[in-house]
Parts: sequence; C-alpha cells; structure tokens
Amino acid sequence: MSARDPDEPTRPETNDEAQPRRAPDPTAKVNIKAVAQRAGVAISTVSRVVNGGSASKLARQRVQEAIAALGYAPSVAAQSLVNRRAGCIGLAVNSTQSPWFSRILLGVEEALAPSRKSVLVASVMITGEYDPSAVMGWIQERRVDGLILVRYSKRDEPLLEAAAAVGMPTVLIAPDILADVECIVRCNNAEAGRLAGKHLVDLGHRRIAFAGGPRDSMDTRERLRGLSEVLESRGLTPPVDVWHGTNYGLECGEQYAARYLERAGPERASAVVLGNDPMALGFMRSVLAAGLRVPHDVSVVGFDGAPDGAHFWPSLTTVSQPTTVMAARACRALLDAIEGPSGDRAGALEFAVELIARESTAAPRP
Repeated sequence: MSARDPDEPTRPETNDEAQPRRAPDPTAKVNIKAVAQRAGVAISTVSRVVNGGSASKLARQRVQEAIAALGYAPSVAAQSLVNRRAGCIGLAVNSTQSPWFSRILLGVEEALAPSRKSVLVASVMITGEYDPSAVMGWIQERRVDGLILVRYSKRDEPLLEAAAAVGMPTVLIAPDILADVECIVRCNNAEAGRLAGKHLVDLGHRRIAFAGGPRDSMDTRERLRGLSEVLESRGLTPPVDVWHGTNYGLECGEQYAARYLERAGPERASAVVLGNDPMALGFMRSVLAAGLRVPHDVSVVGFDGAPDGAHFWPSLTTVSQPTTVMAARACRALLDAIEGPSGDRAGALEFAVELIARESTAAPRP
C-alpha cells in the first residue's frame, strides 16, 4: 500500500457537512494542530497554506474552511519565536526610484498577502555608489527569512555567499549573471530582441542601431543577439551602431541621443532599439528637443512595457515583459523554500514577452 500524500486531505469518519456549524468561541485557543485535524491534512500543509507556500487546490480549500470554522488566527510573533524566523523577506534592488521597481514590489506584495509576512526593501545604489551594507546587515543579523535580489551581478556575489553561509534561501529576478540559488526568474530576452527586429524590418527599416544597458548585462547581450539574428535571417547587416550605457537609466538614453545627433543625417540609423523604456524615453526626449521627429525621422523601440511609455508623446513602442507576474512567482518560490525542502527547487523560470506597437515606430521616409 502506498503512503498517503500528506498534502492530500482525508475526510473524517463522521459526516462533517451534516453537522451544524458552531460559531467560533472567541475565548478558546485554537492551535494549528486543531486546524490540521479538522481539515484532514498534515500540520506542515496548514503551515504552508498560512505562510503562502505551495499546496494542492483541494488541500488549500479544506485548510481555509477549517480556519474559518475554528476562528484560527495565527500569531506572527508566536510563529517567529517557535520557528526562529523573522516573519519577513528582503527585497534588494539597484534603485527604488524606477517604474520597473514599483511593478516588482506590487508582485511581491501580492504574493505575500496570504502569508502574513512583510517585506524589507533596500536600494544598493541609494547614494549613487554601490553600497550593499543594509542588505548584508539583514543577512548577518537574520532580520529576514529569505532574500530576493533584482538584477544580481558579480558585485553582489558577497551577498549571495553570506546568505548561503547562514542557510538563507535566495531568489534572483532578471540577473545579469547566473548563480546557484533556489529560483531564477527572467523573461525570454532573445525573443524580445527578435520581436523588436522583426517589427522594424517589416516596416521597411534597413539601418537599425542598438543602445543597450551595461556590456556585461545578460539581458542586454541576449536582446542584442535576438535583434542580430533577425537582421541576419533577412539578409541585412548587423546593427549599424552598437552602444552600451553604464546603467539602464534615462540619462543613458540621453547620452546615446548625443552620439546619434553627432552623425550626419544620411549616416544615422532610421530606427533605434534601446535597452529599456527609460533609456528609450530619454533618447526620444533629446532628439525631439533637437528638432527631429519621431517616428518620421527615427523610429524608437524600448523594452519592459513600463506604463510611462503609453502616456509619452509619441507613445512608445515596446517589448513588454510580465514584471508583476514574474515578481509574484519569484516571491512564491522563496516562500516555498523558506517553509522547508518540500520538493525540488523551482529552478529557472522564463516568461514570454509581447510586442506593443505604438506611435514611436513607422515606415522610414523614402
């Protein structure tokens, strides 16, 4: 006889549905064991449901019904004492000022909502220079139960080593390099480059430039590779100009615009693909201020699908990634890892992208 899956609920011998439900006694102390017994599941399953971890749909429903029937209200403070946990996770990003970060935070908060856990947020570039001391303090003082690192790069390796030394689960979102962690969440960047290239070539563009983020960024490398593959497959030359910024900020888009404007009109690309939406908006603002028209003189494509691009004029054509969904999935993978080894690691998760054609792209002038 095979052992029963502890996640699979079992019906009690008595017909529970036939019995009248009693209102929860507010003076009675209901513990997690009582919830598990009423739901017919293991205590660990109740813990995973309460803390936002993974459980089958049927088990989750039974646990939630038992919690409602018994009036169970888990104490975060008590759980922290018993489990020796902080009751929160850490989210580390380069900057909290970008629109991209706000969508990441939204996804994390959505995933945390059922878990009764909170999130600590830190920017490692808050002063304009790299400073990971706040995040290192979380790890060394065990102020968080797990860590999400956004755009993890080689400079962040000491943080990952410190987390591994204390057994702290870690998840990466859109990393610039790969690492041995519980889960890596990113989009299909090569396909993003191919979508941008196909869109421009189909419009009739033959001179296309690429201005990406840092040269060592995996996202930038793969987007450039996808773009180059499309051009090669259509019998066209590679991007007529390739440039890398020091980051993905709006100011780097402005810097590339200065380079673009230095060239004589016939030498300029008729379309430019930029590393992300802020770079694209910075580029557009500069060339428009210089008297060029978008898309009549130059078509522009960004990446990420940031909301600002839809409200700019002309509105920005972009390759959108499901940032909020990606962040929520990363957070759930982290919660599963915190709850204990209940299965294999989530591993690498890659999400599809979508081209959103707007006003910033059109056929080139004859």
